Amino acid sequence: MAEKGKRKRIQQQKNDLDRLSSLPDSILTHILSFLDTRSAITTSFLSKRYKLLWTMLPSLDFKLCDSHTESFKSYVDKFRNPIKKSSVASFERYVNTVLQQREHSNLTTFRVSLHKDVGLEFMQNCVDYAAQHRVQHLRIRGYFKLNPLVLPEMLLMSSSLITLHLHNATSCNIELPKLVHLPNLKVLRLKKFEFCDANFSGELFTGCPSLESLVLSKCWIRAGDKLRVLDVNCLNLKNLEIRYWRSPWRCFDEHLISVNAPRLVCFKFRGHVARMNFKEGLLCLDKACIDLCYPSSCTMVVDVFERKQKTSESFLSMLRQLSNVKFLSLSLKTIEVVSALSDLRVCAPCNFENLRFIKFTTEDKCIEKTIPVETIVQLLEKVVTDVMMFDVYKETKLAPECSKKHKNATTVLLPAHVMRFLLESSPAAEFLSIEIPKASSNGE
Repeated sequence: MAEKGKRKRIQQQKNDLDRLSSLPDSILTHILSFLDTRSAITTSFLSKRYKLLWTMLPSLDFKLCDSHTESFKSYVDKFRNPIKKSSVASFERYVNTVLQQREHSNLTTFRVSLHKDVGLEFMQNCVDYAAQHRVQHLRIRGYFKLNPLVLPEMLLMSSSLITLHLHNATSCNIELPKLVHLPNLKVLRLKKFEFCDANFSGELFTGCPSLESLVLSKCWIRAGDKLRVLDVNCLNLKNLEIRYWRSPWRCFDEHLISVNAPRLVCFKFRGHVARMNFKEGLLCLDKACIDLCYPSSCTMVVDVFERKQKTSESFLSMLRQLSNVKFLSLSLKTIEVVSALSDLRVCAPCNFENLRFIKFTTEDKCIEKTIPVETIVQLLEKVVTDVMMFDVYKETKLAPECSKKHKNATTVLLPAHVMRFLLESSPAAEFLSIEIPKASSNGE
């Protein structure tokens, strides 16, 4: 009986495979497109039906890092191109073989992620291939020790490109394009790029009239350069995210990010504060998420508290420009930075006339508590105190002093003067949500 059941299962598997194989090429290639390129190629050994199916894939994904280099040699062998050189050479031969054997249909997605140094000519050929095959979504993580990759004109003038992700592994591996004409580009992500007078004139953004989402991650303006203002002029931009802006602190007062995005819906900022100017009133702004931090070690600033206070003042200046926001998310680290201003009563209010929901976030969230703003306002009116205590399982109350004994897995303490400032600036706010962090390992 057991043997009969085993034969039945094997037959059922064969029938399932036959039914899958009977699907048209378009459906099978769509299924394979959810796999990475190496896994998709492996299916060519299943049967004759799959032998060349991978060559019709609309998406290609190549990644070179230490954990993958050895396996590339076996792939090269399977393509009957044995090689005994370095793992990088194996990777280059493998990618070239895939590009040569693939049928010349247009690409939906093309990704090359390099964590080791490869030949610049090899990478140039990859980008040229993507441009020639009218790629729609292109992601490049460059790693070249000698000269940077120069993006071809065919790519920078492409009408097919919708998404472009450029990641400099060591800040100078891809040359920032100064002039582009990408009429259908909707998403642009730049990581580790240095803006200067030689490579930026504002036309990088104005050349993308359909741009809806822009992410600048770990970017900066070159210190001492003629360029002082980074003009982000995107009339159709809906989402702007700035992560870990890296302009040096000594250039804080002279460097500025100027944004002209009247249709902006969502703004996210994370890392060290930067001077920002929004040219329009941001009438469409729905959501703003801020997660600030300030470095405690800086050779240019001896007084850390002074730096913290200046960071707070600059942050409030940014916040006042977001007055039309409806949902405001501030990290607990941001609240800590704002609390450096002991007397917020002398600061100009933010006037959040449309703000309905305020949220305080933390990286190590344990649980979340939502409280009607009216309840918090009533508490603040009763007693003048330094701290508000929020506990998931207990009633929200005022604490006379900030003591470590109050800290546990279900409690968070917030400065009362910061709470007053935010709520007085938000007359229409309805709810306040607070993420309670996990208890620290030392019991604090």
